[in-house]
Amino acid sequence: MQNLRHYTDDQLKSLLSDDSQIDSLIDALPQVSQLPSEREVKLAQSKSMAECNLSMEPQVQEARAKLSKTYTEALKTKQEVESLKEKLDNVAENRSLDVVSALLQAASREAEDESEKIAEQFANGQVEIAEFVRTFEEKRKLAHKRKVKSEKLAEILRSQVYPPAAANPPNRQSHPAAHGSTPYPVAYPPIPGRAPPIGNFGYPSFG
Repeated sequence: MQNLRHYTDDQLKSLLSDDSQIDSLIDALPQVSQLPSEREVKLAQSKSMAECNLSMEPQVQEARAKLSKTYTEALKTKQEVESLKEKLDNVAENRSLDVVSALLQAASREAEDESEKIAEQFANGQVEIAEFVRTFEEKRKLAHKRKVKSEKLAEILRSQVYPPAAANPPNRQSHPAAHGSTPYPVAYPPIPGRAPPIGNFGYPSFG
């Protein structure tokens, strides 16, 4: 550009009519001469990044495969933990049912023992007949109710341990009642000189 300042009018007129000379002057400018080198640098950078990405592709694929495998293993572990938790819950529930069944059996035997004790007191003349009927019937009903609940729980436990087709029907003989085979009295113990008339279900009739 400094050279153009020293051109005469004739040289400037001649330059305007010579396109090749104008192109030479433009190409000689520093700003224009640097353009090809910058373009080449950017192209080289892009090529280098592409080559780097291609070189890392196997590592990326391997990382993806490991991530997928880890995710699958995590899902499997989660399912196993949930299955174990369900089994533990079932075991805890069954143990709770076992305890309740045992407590009901003990309570049923206790109520039967108390009813037998009341019957002995009545037989010995220590309890009036009205008190005996009320208390004896109450204890026998309580014992029967507890026994039925205990047997039902035992049946539930057997059905959980064995398949339904293989489960045996509940055997009443496997749960003998203490001091008798029936939960309710067939007849009251006879008392010399004070035997009341027997009505329905083996209870004294006061009508």
